[in-house]
Amino acid sequence: MIYIFLNMVGIEVGGLLSRLAKKFISDRQIAGVLIIANLCIAVVGIQGAITTENAALMIISCVLGTLVGVGVDLDEKFNRFGEFLKSKFKNADGNFVKGFITVFMIQCVGSMAIVGPLDIRLKGDASILTFKIVLDTCSSLIYGAVYGPSVMLSGPFVFIYETIIFLLAGAIHPFLTEAVINEISAIGSLLIFGMSLDLLDILHLKVANYLPALLGPIVYHLILTAVGAA
Repeated sequence: MIYIFLNMVGIEVGGLLSRLAKKFISDRQIAGVLIIANLCIAVVGIQGAITTENAALMIISCVLGTLVGVGVDLDEKFNRFGEFLKSKFKNADGNFVKGFITVFMIQCVGSMAIVGPLDIRLKGDASILTFKIVLDTCSSLIYGAVYGPSVMLSGPFVFIYETIIFLLAGAIHPFLTEAVINEISAIGSLLIFGMSLDLLDILHLKVANYLPALLGPIVYHLILTAVGAA
């Protein structure tokens, strides 16, 4: 659990350092950093997405997941929650909600947020989560300089998310085989790539509406298990 707590601390530290860094860099420099950071996210997304070993499953998961996500309009609910948080802070600007949602998606949509807590609970191995702490601290630092302190709100929610996985590790581990985690990671990477296009103003994409696609590989695995047992 200490590493999950340190992950949250890293996010908060990155957010705090971003406020200090913002005093020493110009708006032009911030704009330049934002572009290159979003391009890096695009590359990471592409690299992760092409690791899929079941392209058909990815497509079906994304299509069905999109139908569910758009049907309930998850993006609107995410934004409404962000606006609720914004209302609790004085002097919150127009970037508040975008900063929170962007950083939370980057830090939670990916295999490390799943495998990290699982490895600690089941194997006592903290190597993945240690690497994630470094990445999350850097992402909070970079995007905090752009969007402001709202990125720090991601910390508690990442902590809750990873703690739930940690506590349920024994129960969910049988369903999260290596193949399932790989496909979840590939779909998550695809969503991260889509988010980078939105951040670069290339394509307006409500990424939250596509989050149910992450459940596709788990459902597929359950169906195969049921059929095999029948």
